[in-house]
Amino acid sequence: MIRKTFIPLIILYFLSFTVKGGNSERILIPELKTENRDYVSDAEENSMVRMQNKFLAGIETSLNPSFTADDDFMFRTLANFRIGYRLQQHVLTGGLGVEFTDEMFIPITIDYKYYFNYTQKWSPFAYGQVGYSWHLKGNINSRYNTSNYKQIDPGALASVGFGYSVTTNLNEFYFAVGYSYRDYVEVTVVSSSGAEQHLDKTNNGLAFTLGFNF
Repeated sequence: MIRKTFIPLIILYFLSFTVKGGNSERILIPELKTENRDYVSDAEENSMVRMQNKFLAGIETSLNPSFTADDDFMFRTLANFRIGYRLQQHVLTGGLGVEFTDEMFIPITIDYKYYFNYTQKWSPFAYGQVGYSWHLKGNINSRYNTSNYKQIDPGALASVGFGYSVTTNLNEFYFAVGYSYRDYVEVTVVSSSGAEQHLDKTNNGLAFTLGFNF
C-alpha cells in the first residue's frame, strides 16, 4: 500500500524537474544569443578591425620648421600621396610627393605605423619614416658654364613620432607630431671653369602631420 502511494509522487517529481529544465533551457539560450549579438555589433562599430587586411591609399601633408647646420631657419612643407597595406595593428606604406622650401623637391618615402589600440575607433600610434629627396632643377653638370647656379644634392630624410587616429566606416583621419631630419647640401657653381662650392644646410626639427586614408 505504501509502495503504491509513493510511485505517483516519484513520477510527479521527475515530471516537474523535466518541465523546469525545459523552461530554463528556453530562457538561457535566447539570452546568450542576445549577448553575443550585442558584443559583435559593438565590436563592428567601435573597432578598426573592419579596416584590417586591406590595401589603403591616402594623402598627407607635413610642416617641418627647423634650423639648418649653420643655424639658419628653414620651413619645409611636404605633400605626399601614399599607398600601402594594413595588417592588424601594423601598417606599411610607400609615398611619392612634393617638398617645398625655397626650392622644390620630389621625395620618395617608406612609412611604418604601429597602432596601440587597433580594436578601437580612436587609437594612438607610433610611426617611423625614411626616404630620399631629389631637387627638381636640372643637373648641375649641364650648367657648368653658368655662374652662381645653385643645385641641391639628393639627400636622405627621416622622421619618427607619435600620433592619434580615428576611423569611420570607410576612412581614417590622423594627426602626428614628431622629429624630422633632412640631409640638405647646396652646391653652387662659382666660376665658368666649373668650380663648385658646397654648403651644408642639413636641418632637423619638429614635424606636424595631417593625413587621410581611404
